[in-house]
Amino acid sequence: MHPLILKMNAFYVLISLGILFQPGDTGSPRINGTDQVFTVQTSTTEETKLIYQLYLNGEYDFWTAPLRGGSHVDIMARAGQVYDLTDFLQSHGLNYSVKFSDVRSLIREEQRQNEVTRSTRLGRISWDRYATFHEISAWLKSLNTSYSTVSIIGYSSQHRPIYAVTFSTGGPPKKSVLIDANIHAREWIAGATATWIINELAVNTTVYLDILKEIDIHIVPIMNPDGYVHTHSGGIQARLWRKTRSVQSGSKCVGCDPNRNFGFHWDGESTSSDPCSDIYRGVAPFSEPEVAALVEFVTTLEKEGASFLAYLTLHAYGKVWLLPWGYTQGVYPDDYADQLSLGQAAIAAVQSIHGTRYHTGQGADLLYGVGGASDDFMKNHGIKYTATVEMRGDSFILPPAQIVPNAQEVWAGIQEYFKRVIVTS
Repeated sequence: MHPLILKMNAFYVLISLGILFQPGDTGSPRINGTDQVFTVQTSTTEETKLIYQLYLNGEYDFWTAPLRGGSHVDIMARAGQVYDLTDFLQSHGLNYSVKFSDVRSLIREEQRQNEVTRSTRLGRISWDRYATFHEISAWLKSLNTSYSTVSIIGYSSQHRPIYAVTFSTGGPPKKSVLIDANIHAREWIAGATATWIINELAVNTTVYLDILKEIDIHIVPIMNPDGYVHTHSGGIQARLWRKTRSVQSGSKCVGCDPNRNFGFHWDGESTSSDPCSDIYRGVAPFSEPEVAALVEFVTTLEKEGASFLAYLTLHAYGKVWLLPWGYTQGVYPDDYADQLSLGQAAIAAVQSIHGTRYHTGQGADLLYGVGGASDDFMKNHGIKYTATVEMRGDSFILPPAQIVPNAQEVWAGIQEYFKRVIVTS
């Protein structure tokens, strides 16, 4: 029983998709035995704090983090948790609706769409489906252009390679931009967007030569290869896996949230010391080899003369362009005006492509604070412009048909960072 549950005589949840529950509604006296996602509305500070405590408790899978200013949050309850979660929401007078009444069906439909266009030719991927790590690896190994270099920057805990693709016109190291994706395994659209960007730069290099004469672009498309492979292994629990797959001594649970494992405000807000939690911060900063590999990649290039001026990390979902600092509310870097003006330019560029509207601002002002995150670490390390991009969608199960439009609009936003880096001294 959840420690926050106050009643046992709860109302049962009505499973009809999208029906809004007002405090006091009774619903239908049955549970359909499926994993479900609920959108919970919060309108007061007290309601938001209540949901945030539920988030920290770690019993439910929060698909979106609570918004500090209220609004809504998506929470998944497994079949055996549906009664307890709806009881809790009803007991506290919270408004909610059933967003997805059967998550398994959602995943099965994604699998069906993915299989329709599956290719058996290694060395090729397409963006009308989500590629496996094996397919992405083979494609990266076959990538051969005059301006691109593919390297392995480290290995995961299960010894899978972590690839980086560098686009450069050569010569001495230049101003540099780093982009990474799929630090969280289940956010498939992140890795698909990163590989689309790699392909765009590889196929249409001449279009971007003026940029590449000024900056080097480094892209790590799959930061969490073990977790990503696991999400393709089948079943609902696997598909929604978030963390790495490292063994945790003394625990039956595996994995760490790599975006809580960086050495800046590690063990801070929205982190957990419980290895079973989705926001487990690890035994120590940089304990995850994937995290250590990314930091070593940056520091090694800096020793060779590279000057990193921008870092963007691609996530899903929420349509927010998060700026530093993200570790706590109301704290801003000295150059926050520069960060905000660039974030605003980026989301305007995003909207110009397909009309998708993002919000931008200090990360912990929009959401709650996050300790040990990559964007704050990179900012503190000395990279001037950093951002976490939470991309389009209303779930982690984004239809493959949205890969290209999402990539196109995010790419437009990223190019605003290139422009700013070029003129930054």
